[in-house]
Amino acid sequence: MKPAQRLRELLASPGMVIAPGAYDALSAKLVEQAGFDVVLIAGGTYSNFHFGIPDNGFITQDELIEAGRRITAVTDLPLILDFDDAGGSPLQAFRGVQLAEQAGVAALLVEDMIPATKHFWTPKDGGDRWKPQLKLRSVEEMSNIIRACAEARTSPDTVIVARSDAARFGFDDLAERMAAYSAAGADMLYPCGFPLLELPKLTEVVAGQYMMVTVKNPTLEERQELEAAGVKILLVINTINGAVAGFRDNLSRLTRGELLEGEATGGAYTPIMEAIDAAEWARRARHYGYS
Repeated sequence: MKPAQRLRELLASPGMVIAPGAYDALSAKLVEQAGFDVVLIAGGTYSNFHFGIPDNGFITQDELIEAGRRITAVTDLPLILDFDDAGGSPLQAFRGVQLAEQAGVAALLVEDMIPATKHFWTPKDGGDRWKPQLKLRSVEEMSNIIRACAEARTSPDTVIVARSDAARFGFDDLAERMAAYSAAGADMLYPCGFPLLELPKLTEVVAGQYMMVTVKNPTLEERQELEAAGVKILLVINTINGAVAGFRDNLSRLTRGELLEGEATGGAYTPIMEAIDAAEWARRARHYGYS
């Protein structure tokens, strides 16, 4: 079964699906090995880890598709790819969706935020998402982009997710957009920044639509509340924070003259080799005559 078909099957099944965030092919394999059914790569994550820059609209459509291709090459999990504004126009969106499908992507998350006005991070109060210039595309323009995404699909199983950041401008604006994007062909809606436990109010406007949200470290009780509120996919992007924290910890230990895990026994690479199934590549080497 192809990943997009599997995602459609998950959406049609009871219960909420948790999609952890990955930052590259190896971390996506770890998500799969941990037993999750879906993996996500966010545009901000890709910007941060692969280019060392913030998520301010710097990454191109081609770069996002390549990020997806590297992940789908090593895991069978359905991949949700953050597609930013899908290139900014219906024609770019049309072509981009087909290229993403060729890369094996199961779902594309398209937003109505204009990239040049995306949030900035500041250290105030422990880290705010500062949106001094946030601008959204018009409802008509974004609806045409969503329509192009839906009509470009070569597989009916590819999932189009429409994200809106209109919650900060009021419920009426958000509700209008969610209804319009649904009518344009979106399979799932992502009302970013909307109070999650008020989702039933929104689902009255777009009855029958799948909902996607993001929550940091949700408790079991919160997960149950979200599922009851109509959430079908829960994105947990901050799984990636452990990679930075762990690397910093290793560097700190190294500056203190301490041995890192596995260094004394020669097993420093063991966790990585196990994660990428290096033993299977060794088996193949022997199969093809290496000795």
